[in-house]
Amino acid sequence: MKKINHKLHVNKIKKNGYTIIKNFLSITELSLIKNKIKKIENQKSTVKTGNNIWHLHNYDEIFTNVICKKDIQKILIPLLNDPFYKNINLNLPNYILGESMIIDEKGFMNLHLDSYIPSSSSKLYMANVLFLLDDRSRDNACTILIKNTHRKDSYPDRNKKNYTYLEGKKGDLIIYDSRIWHGRCEAKTNTSNRTLVYIVQSWFIKQRFDYIHLLPKKIFKKLSNLEKQFLGFCSIPPKDNKKIISIRQGYEVLKN
Repeated sequence: MKKINHKLHVNKIKKNGYTIIKNFLSITELSLIKNKIKKIENQKSTVKTGNNIWHLHNYDEIFTNVICKKDIQKILIPLLNDPFYKNINLNLPNYILGESMIIDEKGFMNLHLDSYIPSSSSKLYMANVLFLLDDRSRDNACTILIKNTHRKDSYPDRNKKNYTYLEGKKGDLIIYDSRIWHGRCEAKTNTSNRTLVYIVQSWFIKQRFDYIHLLPKKIFKKLSNLEKQFLGFCSIPPKDNKKIISIRQGYEVLKN
């Protein structure tokens, strides 16, 4: 992987709603992640729907490690960080995980937005981060989107067909604004198209699952403070409002 121009990718996301980074994961990293997935998918406790696997970070710390890579931080911090979050150094992430999963689907998915709420604001609060574990093309059910729809005050017009196809090779990284109108084209082949998907969001947006209580202690203990914060452990609503009046907490609240 060549040296990444982080500012360039930040500006692409702001202007076009998405960016693609080629060869982000090395062959070694890809192999390691795929081997971990093979073990997970054969466990009885694994949460699956079809070929999709949910909550990857609950099974192995590697799935938190990879989304917390420094190069990803340098792109997401300018986009998602709260500038008034004073209890954590602003050069570090204060955004959190919304959801993690493996997607392996072949069918058409119509245009939608993952932010749930459309907005024309220059500020985004949620981003989709996709690690391609297999090649994805318009013949293999790649992500589709409508350019420049990430700053509209309306829900998707599903009659629109002027798709941009986010094709890529295994190891590529795709990041897009969760407000953008996107979906998936229908596969013409039956080859694997697995993608490791994260929804990442500003700290004050409610997580889609109760990851604080779902995360096994054995995984928690292996994570850095930065990674624990990313999973939401520094912004837990207090049970006693006499002791804590702000949920923008720092690393000092983290306990093994």
